[in-house]
Amino acid sequence: MLRRLVAVAGIAAAVASPVHAALRPLPHFGPGCSRADYTSAGAAVRAIRCGPASGTRAVIVLHGCGGFSTFDHRLTAELPRYGITTLDVAFFDPTPPPGSKGFCDGLYRGPDPFPVWERVAVDAAKSLRPHFAHVGAVGWSLGAGVAITAAEDTHAFDAVAAFSALAFPPVLARARLLPPTIFLDGGSHDIVPSSNAEALYTAARQGRVHTALYIYPGGTHNWPGRQGTAGIAHAAAFLRASLR
Repeated sequence: MLRRLVAVAGIAAAVASPVHAALRPLPHFGPGCSRADYTSAGAAVRAIRCGPASGTRAVIVLHGCGGFSTFDHRLTAELPRYGITTLDVAFFDPTPPPGSKGFCDGLYRGPDPFPVWERVAVDAAKSLRPHFAHVGAVGWSLGAGVAITAAEDTHAFDAVAAFSALAFPPVLARARLLPPTIFLDGGSHDIVPSSNAEALYTAARQGRVHTALYIYPGGTHNWPGRQGTAGIAHAAAFLRASLR
């Protein structure tokens, strides 16, 4: 697990913003959003919910290696426009990052935090279950890896949208355990090559998982501007069809 974490952190260092997730104040999301903190294994986890407090569809949103308020901010703010409530989770809270770049610099030498992050994600979904008929997960970069692995390990989500995820061999070998999942990649300038999304998609199809693939031509890892708009629209359409 730790070897996988270091690999993700190393490739993401060039695009992450400096952050200390355990200390940095949560960003402002505006009207329609509110704090929705919860606990995981006795640890407090900060979270912000955008959209109705109950209904048919909700997703947890998992940030990248730099921490809270990167592309996750945009996912959290925009998916409710498609009828999907979001819960942006500061999943580093129980495992304070080693430095100003979160876990992006690959310098972490403590116990493997990945199982803790999985548990935090699963508990985030559990916090939504009493209020929503269907709960999924949306992750970007490192967060996509957490979402996919937690889905395979625990079956905690009814659907997954994974932006710029790495295709690790253990994940590919267990892809048949995924719920309906869409894999999205930024194309030729994404630091996660699109071959990863293609491999994940192929493995999911071979495992008879309902799946989809979207590769934005010439995009980047950060999913900015029109690229982010297109990616969010594709993810939302897949989630709306799967979370029902």
